Amino acid sequence: MSAFLSVQDLEKRFGTQRAVDGVSLDIRQGEFFALLGASGSGKTTLLRMLAGFEAPSSGRVLLDGQDITALAPNRRPVNLMFQSYALFPHMTVAKNIAYGLEMERLARGEIAARVDEMLAKVQLAHLAGRKPDQLSGGQRQRVALARALVKRPKLLLLDEPLGALDKKLRSEMQLELKRIQHEFGITFIVVTHDQEEALVMADRIAILKDGSLLQCGTPREVYEQPLNRFAAEFIGVMNFIPLIRNGDSLTTMTGAPISTVAPVPNDVQLVAAVRPERLEIGPLRLDTSASESARPDNRLTGTITALAYHGLDLQLHIATDAAPIIARLTADQAESRDLGPGKTVTLSWKAADTKLFPA
Repeated sequence: MSAFLSVQDLEKRFGTQRAVDGVSLDIRQGEFFALLGASGSGKTTLLRMLAGFEAPSSGRVLLDGQDITALAPNRRPVNLMFQSYALFPHMTVAKNIAYGLEMERLARGEIAARVDEMLAKVQLAHLAGRKPDQLSGGQRQRVALARALVKRPKLLLLDEPLGALDKKLRSEMQLELKRIQHEFGITFIVVTHDQEEALVMADRIAILKDGSLLQCGTPREVYEQPLNRFAAEFIGVMNFIPLIRNGDSLTTMTGAPISTVAPVPNDVQLVAAVRPERLEIGPLRLDTSASESARPDNRLTGTITALAYHGLDLQLHIATDAAPIIARLTADQAESRDLGPGKTVTLSWKAADTKLFPA
């Protein structure tokens, strides 16, 4: 199936600096797509080129088979929702939503019907007569979303849409945005630097760094199978253990063997990477009575230096001779253990959970 939105070798230069460096992406119709990256990664510049507010230095943008690269913003079937929401303070909720339709000079009856439909969709019908300063942050966000959707764009672009909200409300609005997008079936592209936000909301995620596309995949793919060290470090928490190659085997700097099922590249210094939740916390002595198949593939010994309580889980910061390690236990697991700073523990994990990256 052909892509609904096709970004082809898109590049944007500001003088000698490449803000976007040859990015190519195919996005499906009805997809919730996230552009994820740190400040300066090029994600907002890419979004502005899709909206038509920045002209590409080279490359093309095709939407539903039409080349829109040179189209002015007001001629594209695209809407951009800004982080600031930019609501008119002197207008009611209903008037804010209706404003774009009034500028298009639609019939009064059609405007009223579409505004009522949008108010119902975003669950704000009871607040239609209020002004923005009488609304909560989440309600203002939904008004801005309704104003963008009421024009029925083929594509909705969202620039850090939840950045102004507190953590609890942001978590609620992540699910609300996903619900609204699913209900309308419109393609959403959201720019965010928040990895949790991207993992929760998006069907697929593109990770950007220094204007280049590093990886694109489903949330599970980019989390479980990062293609490079930056992606592994940027998404979630990852432990990195420096390795030494001894013939065909890999060991830590202190000689502890490290097993992996990943192919081992030649002639490059490596680090092993393992997620905190993949680590098992065990007693200092290994159970020699366990069958060989039940024994861990990898094992390190370390001393707990600090505990970080996160409600649902407990993070253990552990000093080992190989590297500082973070392990994660659920609250239930932690309650049954005698864990605290100064305690010596073993860390074990499976070979399949060991990723390899150039150092």
